[in-house]
Amino acid sequence: MKNKKYKVILMAFFLVFVIYSPITILSYVGELEQPSLAESNTISRIVVFSIDAFRHDYFDKTDLPAIEWLIEQGIKAEYCIPSNPSVTAVNHVSMITGNHPDEHGVLGNTYFDWEDSKAYSLFDDATDPYRDTNTGLHLLTAEPAIIHAEDNAIVTMAVGWPYVESGTLYEGKEPEYVFDYDYLGTNQIRTNGGVATKVVDVIKNHPEIGLVFATMPGVDFVTHNHGTESYRVDDVLENVDNAITRFLEEMERSDLLKETVVVLASDHGMADVADDQYFLDEKSFFINAETQTGISPYIAHDAAFDLLYFIGETNVSKVEEFADYLRGGDGIQAVYVNEANSAIDMNHVNRGVNISVFLEPGRSSNFGGSYEGMHGYLNNNTDMHGIFVAAGPGIKQNVSVPGMNIIDIAPTVLDLLEIESGFSSVGTILTNIQGSRSEDFSFPVEDEEPTDKTIAVVLPLLIAIFGIPTIQRLRKKRT
Repeated sequence: MKNKKYKVILMAFFLVFVIYSPITILSYVGELEQPSLAESNTISRIVVFSIDAFRHDYFDKTDLPAIEWLIEQGIKAEYCIPSNPSVTAVNHVSMITGNHPDEHGVLGNTYFDWEDSKAYSLFDDATDPYRDTNTGLHLLTAEPAIIHAEDNAIVTMAVGWPYVESGTLYEGKEPEYVFDYDYLGTNQIRTNGGVATKVVDVIKNHPEIGLVFATMPGVDFVTHNHGTESYRVDDVLENVDNAITRFLEEMERSDLLKETVVVLASDHGMADVADDQYFLDEKSFFINAETQTGISPYIAHDAAFDLLYFIGETNVSKVEEFADYLRGGDGIQAVYVNEANSAIDMNHVNRGVNISVFLEPGRSSNFGGSYEGMHGYLNNNTDMHGIFVAAGPGIKQNVSVPGMNIIDIAPTVLDLLEIESGFSSVGTILTNIQGSRSEDFSFPVEDEEPTDKTIAVVLPLLIAIFGIPTIQRLRKKRT
């Protein structure tokens, strides 16, 4: 009777093992099979991270495993050329509109509008009679890619884009999800990690989001204050890489990464400034020109360049004469007058500059403090060149491409989403980055705890290993 009982138990065990194990194991193995080519190249969303002041040669300064993984999985451009002048506000507008300042209308951190007779600035403490203390950067004259995407039924998000009006509000339209610069500061997440976390958290809750533009503080503050070779730069680069790692891990765990193209870009680079290369404001190199010509400009002042507007001045020859006094001056790289600003894409129809003056890299105007690093110089200086990395479905793998232009980013992103048509941009679609993947875009992460499927496969094996000997021992003991 006892033998019969144990035979029944043993048969039941084998029945469960024979039926249950192959099904679960085959199910598990089936999921490990390579996806079809079409599946591994499906793009559901694109996330663009602009990392402020990430210079084109910073990849080699320290170990950046997450960024290096993206490069291996995708493409890296040799460099990315910013618009003139190479400052934050201008180039975040260029990046998101696919146009230079002569089209998008933001010519500097401060600029003058002839039609409004106002100077607009992102600096709130402005006190001069022409200055409007509102940022004025909402006065775009070119459509941002993020608005074009919204108009084409793509759900979009902007996180900390400098400043929210500068690239995400256009003709009364804005992205579905907006977390502006002030919001990020108030909530203490205006950090590289904070921005990355905000992006992935919102996407996890709203996976329908198809296009994201987000700005990380990057290395801008550190390089301004400590120069480009400081050990602090290595630290902040590693901080950026950690933020990218967390983003990739969370997207992977949520099964969202495989249909996401990740883009890393930067608005400009950075050049070192020597202590003896400052122009002090009280020794302005404009004083002699003013004395000689008898005319005085309104100056939209910046550290590496100045935009001069002769408001009310109708004598064009006087303006030319003023410029002649500046040309060849110590520390001045270039001077452009009126229509000559077209050569550097700064001759906007309503905000055209009378004279633009660019300092040599390494020189800087002193705002009452000292800098170790500065940007804003002409974009033909290689230290001003930024980065462009893209990886994900539909992107070539482990490929280097030639240098490109910051205005190429917007039309390329829209083309990947198949909505480029109708977008007004002078940028070029980067077709040389597009290609097919043979496997899912998947970031390697360690599971925090065993998955149900893992248990489903392992359990029958454990039963086979330990269950049969146990039953046999019990049987012998009973007999």
